[in-house]
Amino acid sequence: MWWSVAQPKPGSDGSYPVDKATAISGQKLLRNIMLDNNIELYAAYGKVMNCGGFGNCGTCIVEIVDGKDLLNERTKDELRYLKKKQESWRLACRTIVGNKENSGKVVVQRLPQWKK
Repeated sequence: MWWSVAQPKPGSDGSYPVDKATAISGQKLLRNIMLDNNIELYAAYGKVMNCGGFGNCGTCIVEIVDGKDLLNERTKDELRYLKKKQESWRLACRTIVGNKENSGKVVVQRLPQWKK
């Protein structure tokens, strides 16, 4: 599997810079994939105030642009923090990606709350 993560602000041409990470098939948290590949997950506030991946703060919100079928269903923590958010929004610390039966590409938008 490989991951594509768009930055929160587009460049002067309107396109988003892209970070890519490759993960071997198997279940792994999206948060860990991003952090293991030095892909920035948190905004300034989240860097200081995140809960460390325990699903208690809601600072690791991402939007799944493509590849939703490769992820687990929303967890109770996600339902609590994201109940008024779009279905495509997830908590990276609660999103499990991949399993041994499937593989493919997941495209993730960091910090979707910054989009205008």
